[in-house]
Amino acid sequence: MKITALIVTYNRLEKLKKCVAAARLLSFHQIVIVNNASTDDTQCWLESIDEPNINILNSDTNDGGAGGFYKGAKWISENCITDWVLFFDDDAYPDIELLNNFALTNKTDVDAIATKVVDKQGIRCKMNIPWIKFPNTIRDVNKYRAEPNLFTAVGEECCSIISFSFVGVFINSNVLRNTYQNIDKRLFIYFDDVYYSWFLVRQGYKIKYEPTLSFIHDIADRQTVMSPWKIYYLVRNLIWSVHIFGKKKPFGYTSILIRIFSYLLQTIHSESKLKYFKAIIMGVWDGVLNKSKISKDGVIK
Repeated sequence: MKITALIVTYNRLEKLKKCVAAARLLSFHQIVIVNNASTDDTQCWLESIDEPNINILNSDTNDGGAGGFYKGAKWISENCITDWVLFFDDDAYPDIELLNNFALTNKTDVDAIATKVVDKQGIRCKMNIPWIKFPNTIRDVNKYRAEPNLFTAVGEECCSIISFSFVGVFINSNVLRNTYQNIDKRLFIYFDDVYYSWFLVRQGYKIKYEPTLSFIHDIADRQTVMSPWKIYYLVRNLIWSVHIFGKKKPFGYTSILIRIFSYLLQTIHSESKLKYFKAIIMGVWDGVLNKSKISKDGVIK
């Protein structure tokens, strides 16, 4: 069984080195690294790699995770003979037994398999937990807060899911070849994986969560407040689900409003309250108007 790793990187050379070192320990058929126009020493370091199974794709612009994964998925679909493609960021490290455990996983009638993603302390990364059901009413939201296991794959049992994260997901190469065009490059960051997986589910593809497969995600401290430019994309892309999916959108209007309100509450913890608030307003504005213009560095002017 041939498995290809797809890694997207931007200006995180030290983490990328750890990521590639972890990937090298596994028996990947190929490793494809998309360099999103990094401005540090990333390209120089990547050019020093001389290994036949490692392929480097250098972008002229930073297209975010969404654009990077699209570029890599397209290249793999057109140039690689492989069975599965494993997606992950440059700050994610596959467990040493990941591919051995994957070989033992039941893959019958399954098109994508999401892994269990934890931080460096071994705690589940909330942003990478797959959804079983989207909470789309006030009642659902309250129930989700009380019993998250009713909506997300937080247990230790394999189960069917309706979304996955691009940090540690195996996608069947034939499925990817036929659907990679639906990785929405315009999103830049956030919800690109949720919307792509929701598209797969809407098309009848089967995806599941397998907790025996694990990844470490080297994320920032949980108390760190999100940067204003990241909040912009989070808000804009959340609203964009209405334009992308119409009546088939994953999040209902109630859920969208509750999420945006929760982002507003986080403003009080930000050191740049005005920039944070401005980013939310701009995200709402561009989301409603369906604007797709994005800057190269993600900075909100």
